[in-house]
Amino acid sequence: MKKIFAFVLLLVAVTTIKAQTGELPRSTPAQQGLSTLAVSHFVDSLLALPETEIHHVMVVRHGHVVAEVHPAPFRAEDAHTLYSASKTFVALAVGLAIADNRLRLDDRVAAIMYDQLPDTLSDALAQMTVRNLLTMSSGITPDWVMRSRVADWERTWLAKPVNDPGAHLLYDSMSTYMLSAIVQRVTGKTVLQLLNERVFGPMHITEVDWQLSPNGVCTGGWGLRIQAESLAKVGVMMLQRGQWEGRQLVPEQWIDEMTTCHINYDDAEGKAPTDGNQGYCYQVWRCKWPTAYRADGALGQYVVMDPASDIVVVILGASRRGHGELACIWDQLMPGVDRIDKGDPKVAKRLNTSCKTASLPLPQGKQKSPRVAHADFKLQPNKHGIDLVKVSEQDKQMMMRLYYHDGRDEFIPLGYGNWRYGFLTGEPPYSITPKGRFNGLRHNFATAAAYAWTTPTTLTIQVHYVNFISATTLTFDTERATVTITDNFDPTHPEVIPCATVKQ
Repeated sequence: MKKIFAFVLLLVAVTTIKAQTGELPRSTPAQQGLSTLAVSHFVDSLLALPETEIHHVMVVRHGHVVAEVHPAPFRAEDAHTLYSASKTFVALAVGLAIADNRLRLDDRVAAIMYDQLPDTLSDALAQMTVRNLLTMSSGITPDWVMRSRVADWERTWLAKPVNDPGAHLLYDSMSTYMLSAIVQRVTGKTVLQLLNERVFGPMHITEVDWQLSPNGVCTGGWGLRIQAESLAKVGVMMLQRGQWEGRQLVPEQWIDEMTTCHINYDDAEGKAPTDGNQGYCYQVWRCKWPTAYRADGALGQYVVMDPASDIVVVILGASRRGHGELACIWDQLMPGVDRIDKGDPKVAKRLNTSCKTASLPLPQGKQKSPRVAHADFKLQPNKHGIDLVKVSEQDKQMMMRLYYHDGRDEFIPLGYGNWRYGFLTGEPPYSITPKGRFNGLRHNFATAAAYAWTTPTTLTIQVHYVNFISATTLTFDTERATVTITDNFDPTHPEVIPCATVKQ
């Protein structure tokens, strides 16, 4: 009975998640005044980028989705972590607090966070404003490891030296965290609660969560997890200057201010235009394309919005190649705006095929090894915390069981020539280590995994954590008695772990 009840709960959860996809109207590029050939080239160029995993792509024009790609094993219903693209959503919440007369741009941070101040209040700290936090010009030198070392982020950050607030762009996720803390203090609600009530709820965006700090504040500068189509909806809402289905969710003036350049790096003047030197708005970047702006997160999380062409492009993935995805938008997609194709059906078919059949690489090799029937790998101490790995066949299906130093264990189903899905009881690998880094996130992390014997003594297993971001490749060398573990967010630093015992 318990198993049946658990299955019903899982079925309800999956149904709820899927109901949030497919809500934007679908169309074709040609019907929305876009060159089908340009969209096809754009999709193909994205999928061909080196050192880049593409997880989700959506192209929206005039509020219609004209192309979407969710390369297997990723699915439209899978949420995705945004890293710094989360910052734009904090700015939306700040705008709501300002509209409610609970906050002003020139309010002093020290006056709001009075109980978190150091014993001695410097003149510079006393002058720091909400506007300075929005423009990344707090005057505090960024400290990217502070959040991993201490739990009291507000007090620790405010105790740092402050120099000339408002003068220089110093990009820092803690500035956004402080905005999140300020919104929570003046409204009595977390940023996520406020957005759920005022923005996400009216837009039917419910598959969303946000990491919390040790003090129970949405992390702000990172940690938002949300579906690609929900991001496309928000992009459309912003292009409509805060309106959604005839309802003004965010004030028009605030959207205008959010997306206007207010500051730039000191050395940007006179340099060739790039997507990093066109200026910073309120938690939004201006783009190399003159009329476009974007939410931008590490490893290639983008929501690109161009009011001039009424286009939204969502790209989510795992990339170590800088702004290569943005270049595909400017070079391949944008030249196709308001360009009429000759209507070659082969081009439309090719685009449809690319979108429907896209897949990340599966491990290549044999289904079974002629020399190894099964293996238990006892690992020496390692940064992944894995103590033992068992790979075996159960009910004619391959399974990997991971035993961790902390006593936890995980079953991960493995496909051969396809991806098999499962769920974690714990947490996926993550590229950052802030205190309480999974606080606030629903622990429904999903896996999709596949295997192959690349040689008679070498087993490769690829695991994607499809509703997060990360992926791990495990390579078992039964001859050398090693396991090599490589994470997609740090592929140049694989961990080679000797095995204390190998049973064959």
